[in-house]
Amino acid sequence: MHIIEHSQLVPGQFGRSVVTVGNFDGVHLGHQVLLRRVVERARGKRASSVVYTFHPHPLRVLNPAFCPPLLTAFEDRAARIAAQGLDVLVWARFDRDYAAREPEEFARETLAGSLGTRELWVGPDFAFGRERRGSLGLLRELGKELGFTVEVLPAFGLGGEVVSSTRIRQAVAEADFETAERLLGHPYTLHGPVVRGAGRGRGLGFPTANVLVREECLPPHGVYAAWATEPGGGASPRPAALNIGHNPTFGGAETTVEAYLLDFGGDLYGEELELRPVTALRGEIAFRTPADLSRQICKDVEETRRVLGLRDLTASGGS
Repeated sequence: MHIIEHSQLVPGQFGRSVVTVGNFDGVHLGHQVLLRRVVERARGKRASSVVYTFHPHPLRVLNPAFCPPLLTAFEDRAARIAAQGLDVLVWARFDRDYAAREPEEFARETLAGSLGTRELWVGPDFAFGRERRGSLGLLRELGKELGFTVEVLPAFGLGGEVVSSTRIRQAVAEADFETAERLLGHPYTLHGPVVRGAGRGRGLGFPTANVLVREECLPPHGVYAAWATEPGGGASPRPAALNIGHNPTFGGAETTVEAYLLDFGGDLYGEELELRPVTALRGEIAFRTPADLSRQICKDVEETRRVLGLRDLTASGGS
């Protein structure tokens, strides 16, 4: 998939296109249905399949207090979109100037001019342009004039509820990873590089990988049984006791994400790690002493083994 920033577009460079526009946070099942429809229609027309999205999220600029915590960072969102078979991802750098563009300008210059749109596929609540003035009705009128049709894909439902990024965020906030995975169509995961921390875990006998995750939507503070995938994804996922929180025993203030990889002694500093929480084990607790914390971590590790069905793991790659 070719990724290009909006300002680098050259009219006609993709020929005729079938396009969809949106934020696509999480790239959930509803998004996937829409994206696959675009790919299918583009192939039938021998046209380019194009997704047009924004970075940062528009609400982060227009009304930060109401911007939701995002399920996916831009690069991970792009990777999941690419996995659906799209030819091109165009992203617009969203700022106040971009937000002030009139809907007619977007339709003429971007959809018809730069992208050569022949079909535009959107969801039922789609609106665009300055103050979301561009309704579906206006878009259809402009499409007739500029040579493209507007197709609305109904909201995708599963098990009696509409699949949405909002509903998935709610599931994550409740540590309901089963529901999140069902609606996403893939496991809820956290990604980021392993960075150096305070070294407290090693001092307690449980050296942790401190992961600087890109995702904003995190489950509640606490300890989770999880799977950790090492760089490249070649090795099998490793079981991990995952801690998300402030480290209250040590008076921490910032939220950190730390994973103790069971039966692993390698060095992951600077490497990328993917974490997939499976089950909540306990909430965050401030212990009276580090020794009390160490004893609890022993219990957390054993519970992680039990939950993941790995009571008889043998050491591999370290102590």
